Amino acid sequence: MRFPSKETVARLREMYPKGTRVELVSMDDPYTRLKPGDKGRVDFIDDGGTLHTVWDNGSHLGIVYGVDQVRKIGDEKDAAQMQPDRPAVKHPNKQKSEPKPNRGR
Repeated sequence: MRFPSKETVARLREMYPKGTRVELVSMDDPYTRLKPGDKGRVDFIDDGGTLHTVWDNGSHLGIVYGVDQVRKIGDEKDAAQMQPDRPAVKHPNKQKSEPKPNRGR
């Protein structure tokens, strides 16, 4: 999987600062309980362009750049969606797992 450029990540951080309200448009994850229309608040955007979101239902699943889509809530004129600058890539299950014990390796 290719990561977005530094410029793209900087643009995403400008478009979706911490606290921005978003609504889920689509997510390519068959195991999530999130559905289109669910709402949340942006926590941060990592260097890979994943928009980490605290969803109103308690989930903390991230929005993967180029795969999933959200839109800003509030200003319909500025209902920008995360748009890929490359074809969408399937991603593995993004659910959190329990940390594995360190076995001295």
